[in-house]
Amino acid sequence: MFWWIGVYVALVWAYNNFLESLLSLLWGTIRSYAIWERLSIRYGAWAVVTGATDGIGKCYAEELARKGLKVMLISRSESKLIKVADEISQKYGVETRWIAVDFSDGPRIYDDLREKLASIDIGILVNNVGYLPELTPLVHNSESDLLTLINLNIVATTMLTRMVLPGMKRRGRGIVVNMASSAGLFPIPYMTAYSASKSFVISFSQGLSQELRGSGVECQVVSPSIVRTNMADQYKEGIPWYVVVLGPEQLAKFGVFTIGKTKHTCGHWLHCLQVIWWSLLPVTLALRVAGGLFVRGADKKK
Repeated sequence: MFWWIGVYVALVWAYNNFLESLLSLLWGTIRSYAIWERLSIRYGAWAVVTGATDGIGKCYAEELARKGLKVMLISRSESKLIKVADEISQKYGVETRWIAVDFSDGPRIYDDLREKLASIDIGILVNNVGYLPELTPLVHNSESDLLTLINLNIVATTMLTRMVLPGMKRRGRGIVVNMASSAGLFPIPYMTAYSASKSFVISFSQGLSQELRGSGVECQVVSPSIVRTNMADQYKEGIPWYVVVLGPEQLAKFGVFTIGKTKHTCGHWLHCLQVIWWSLLPVTLALRVAGGLFVRGADKKK
């Protein structure tokens, strides 16, 4: 008699977990090929990428440059920035600039950053900079580590987004791409603060996306699973066979492809399948599985 309730619940779960993103991706792909609109024309000439000298950030910068955008690289190390900017400029024939800034310094950096970004037409902002403390119970994380996590994972994303939005809204175009993590979709013991910070990024991005409807400005959040980066090195030996680990190049290539096509993506279809599987578990069981996985990663460091 009440079978339709089960059908409704199943459809809502399917839509929330993958159908909405899949349908948006399909429609966005059809639209992009139909009008053959380049990212630089649709959004603007410049892409700004934070955490741009290694891993996901560097690969996003390269992929956006390959699409013809000029790239502003923001990271901490001046020597790495110069090297990466030169590599991208020579390889893809686009203009590159860079800004050396340490996001762990907190709010005092943003006035200078705002001034330096004011001169360029920012079409795409990729908020990629982030920090993962040691895999350990929260009580063993230092206060310095936790403040760095908040400044990089939460404050930087919020402040830079707020910084570029007035210009994007005035021009009626632009997109903010926020790099979250599948760790933000579910609580993860032994990376508790990191998981919570990425939950903030997901919630922040989804709320902002709704706020921006009709303005011509968009917000996308990317929630990948484990990617082979320097940040993930600390737990890579504890990863079981059923967890898909991707290279940053794979993630960036597919992730850039989804820009303008879906508001929330795992960055790669393999990670999307993994998240769907994970979402089938009851939260209490998922907590136990994740806790067992990452405590093994922490134990391997001892």
